[in-house]
Amino acid sequence: MGEHRTAEQRRVELPAGDGHPELACGVGDWDTEAYGNHRVLVRAAQAGPVLGVELPWRRRDPDPHLVDVVVLAPSGRRVRNTLAVEVTAERGRIAFEPVEGPGTYAVHYLPYAHTGRAYYPQAVYRQPVRTADPVWVHALGLDGPDAGWGRLPRAEAFRYEAASAVDSFAPLGFAATEDERHKLELADPDADLMLFGEDRAHPLGRYGRLPARWARGVPGAPYEGTADRGEFFAFQVGVYARTDLDGLTARVRGLPFPVRCPSLGGTDARGRPLTRRVDVPAGRVDALWFLAEVPADAAPGSYEGEVEVSAPGAVPRVLPVRLTVTGHAAVDGGTGEPERLARLAWLDSTEGHDDTVVPPFTPVTCAQGPDGGRELGLLGRRVHLGADGLPHRLVSTFTPAVTAVDGPPHDLLAGPVRFELGHALALGPLTSEQPGPGRVTWKVRASSDALLVDTEGELEADGFLVLRIGVEARADLDLPDVTLDVPVREPLARYVMGLGLTGRYCPDTYDWTWGTPTRNQDSLWLGSAHAGLQLSLRDEHYTRPLNTNYYREKPLVTPRSWAGDDGLGGVRLRTADGVRTVTAHSGPVRLRAGERRRFELRLLLTPFKPITPRTQLTDRYYHAYATPEEVARYGANVVNLHHATPPNPYINDPLLAADVLRAYTDRAHALGVRVKVYDTVRELTRHSPELRVLASFGDEVLAAGPGGGHAWLREHLGEAHVPGWVASDVRDVAAVTTGESRWHNFYVAGVRRLRERLGVDGLYLDDVAYDRTTMKRVRKALTRAGGPPPVVDLHSCNQFRAPDGFASSANLYAELLPYVDRLWLGELFDYAATDPAYWLVEISGIPFGLMGEMLEGGGNPWRGLVFGMTARAPMTDVRPLWRAFDALGLPGAEMTGWWAGDTAVGTGDDAVLATVWRGPERATTVALASWAEDPVDCRLTLAGAAVAASAPGIEGFQEEREYPAGGPVRVEPGRGLLLRLRPAAEGPRLTSP
Repeated sequence: MGEHRTAEQRRVELPAGDGHPELACGVGDWDTEAYGNHRVLVRAAQAGPVLGVELPWRRRDPDPHLVDVVVLAPSGRRVRNTLAVEVTAERGRIAFEPVEGPGTYAVHYLPYAHTGRAYYPQAVYRQPVRTADPVWVHALGLDGPDAGWGRLPRAEAFRYEAASAVDSFAPLGFAATEDERHKLELADPDADLMLFGEDRAHPLGRYGRLPARWARGVPGAPYEGTADRGEFFAFQVGVYARTDLDGLTARVRGLPFPVRCPSLGGTDARGRPLTRRVDVPAGRVDALWFLAEVPADAAPGSYEGEVEVSAPGAVPRVLPVRLTVTGHAAVDGGTGEPERLARLAWLDSTEGHDDTVVPPFTPVTCAQGPDGGRELGLLGRRVHLGADGLPHRLVSTFTPAVTAVDGPPHDLLAGPVRFELGHALALGPLTSEQPGPGRVTWKVRASSDALLVDTEGELEADGFLVLRIGVEARADLDLPDVTLDVPVREPLARYVMGLGLTGRYCPDTYDWTWGTPTRNQDSLWLGSAHAGLQLSLRDEHYTRPLNTNYYREKPLVTPRSWAGDDGLGGVRLRTADGVRTVTAHSGPVRLRAGERRRFELRLLLTPFKPITPRTQLTDRYYHAYATPEEVARYGANVVNLHHATPPNPYINDPLLAADVLRAYTDRAHALGVRVKVYDTVRELTRHSPELRVLASFGDEVLAAGPGGGHAWLREHLGEAHVPGWVASDVRDVAAVTTGESRWHNFYVAGVRRLRERLGVDGLYLDDVAYDRTTMKRVRKALTRAGGPPPVVDLHSCNQFRAPDGFASSANLYAELLPYVDRLWLGELFDYAATDPAYWLVEISGIPFGLMGEMLEGGGNPWRGLVFGMTARAPMTDVRPLWRAFDALGLPGAEMTGWWAGDTAVGTGDDAVLATVWRGPERATTVALASWAEDPVDCRLTLAGAAVAASAPGIEGFQEEREYPAGGPVRVEPGRGLLLRLRPAAEGPRLTSP
């Protein structure tokens, strides 16, 4: 981190004429919350009642005259007698009283106040306020025309300073004056565009006005750079548009090694070729970024080439490029030094784009089925496809406790899935392929005189099944309704979640309609702990929405196919004759001849994998910053390093502190502590050197939005972004990213580097903004980097609220859960007023093959324990429970949760649930928790026989106590007990841990 900051410092310590045409540039130290992030230093050479100073500030803010200007004396006190004579974007003329005589005065010209929440502040720029004494103004004639500017003695502006390197406008943030732009254009009046080579240390970002540095330079002057052998060498070519340039193109010629232009495209997050359109309006500028891949065996020396840039209707322009290759060899292409911008190569990473399988999943099997269908097998589940390419049977062999996959088969469906268009169709043959062990694909065509229907499907090893049904009209055709029926056996369809329903016992009837502007809802989960499915409805226009406070900035796109042409589509649930049928219906769909609609349905087959109670009880998390020694002394063996901590200071770019993080990880490993870091892509720190490059990509990576937020975002990203998280203690500010972009490729490559080079054991994901494709790639990257099995846990605030579109967290993130190891749900979850169904479906993770922990208010330790859950240390002291687990031998015991339906332990009251651990020699431990409104006196039985029980003393949880066989075991409302059971004739009680 220190080296990176030093590079930033060098970037802004520039002499006059380099960083700014008239002023030297640097950084200073002052109270930014009082005076803003920018100032001009003024040299007062003489004393007197008034001085005038002209400030060539070259501003880009839209209304400079509406923002206050504050003058501070050399001592730091405010000069009250200050008058703004003229304020324009190009310059300011300020009259002030040099109250402390000759010396250096500071003129702060963008003062603001942050309002709103600390983590999501809004900068409000201070409006001009009259502070000058009217007597002073009048006595000096400052109330006359132009305030008598021409006769005022002068002070000299000599230095621009920013509050930090990352706040600085230098050098490209200072705009050219109208005179400078006019002179530039006169030098080549026929040019449609002008080119300027620029060093990677000075990204243009979103500064759309012509920089003074370019206007005072020579268009088309050769760009000269120095690269190491094996380096991904980044440079930019600035484009100034004299006329509207629609669809820039660029060609690189002459250099003997590959050069790509990330600004114009690359590889998207799905591994497909991506072309990006770049338009530059007349009078504006943009930057094209280039990445030269210098071979590791390149001979040191000078290499020459050129970049040609054009647009339709524009005369091309050429910029010569001279690249000197040194004798030094870049390590990892230079990606270990973020300031080189070599990491831009990761934007095209295809890491993890393959059909291999990661543990615990097994290869998908495919065999010919009856009637021309297919029999597909995967971990704990079987799929029987009919000849129409739709699932006819879904079978789970997960045990009711979800701890193994060798249970009896359970048919989830009561009949085939049906897609109905109201027309009889003739089926063609079903064909299938297996691109790799992790995936099987199939397709089939059905037709009639009026319709062509192409069904393409795929099943992956984690239980992801997708069907894309293309419906094409051969002639103009009105379909009154298109329906999809998914019939599920009622005994297995015990619980439901999604489409506006929080996790609960499944109702017999339910109706839902589309409302995507305010509701992040397109999927429904239905099932039981050991057999279920999530149904999602999409079409070809689907793009991932934003989430976690930002949903309304970029909501779901309503699928025209499923919603129908009149917007009357929806989903209904009906129960009859032991079957719960989920029906998606479109209402009228009007197709013209040759028109095609796509109906996409996704089925996630749950659970994804068996739960692992032993790991749940032995992986003991510490979720706060502490030294490795402190974590080990606490008794934890896994530490989560949040951002805004010394080893991981900046949000979602932990590699910026690589040396510090590596040292921390090494110390932790020596003590038997694994290290996980906070790293997602939902937002990105302003300290990432790539941020300004990404900003020049429009809204491909940084989400488009209303702007505003922290002052830094407004000053450097303009007003078309979505403000992200602010961590004031490390002066970090983030911008929100889009739901899917090339940044995900960068992220996956970065995750692998975290594992390989820094020894990080896994990730702490906080309300993830990417989809299952990226999550799967992340898991593969972590696994392939070597070492012990990686650990990934997912945390979420309760998303079932208006800012998040009323989406249950477990349902929202279900597609990611195959590749997650633990859940932590989370802020705003209600652990008191919710029933066991809610706990099981919304919080525990068990129906998806996961276990979790509690957060809000420390959770409810008694109810949590019947799901194998505790709160997370150190915000809650769970060490007494850890000691009890060890004393009772629970990590080595077999767990059977209450959801299995038969734990062999009875409580005598349905409102008191029991989860059992059976250890060696039939040692039985039971966790009890009550959802009753009143105290309950339970009568405990084991396999029908009354049993005695011992309650070991556990600090903060329960007192030590004995319960005789057949006697009452009182459980208070909302509380519970952890008991060791024994037959009535058994020996002495268990001593407290």
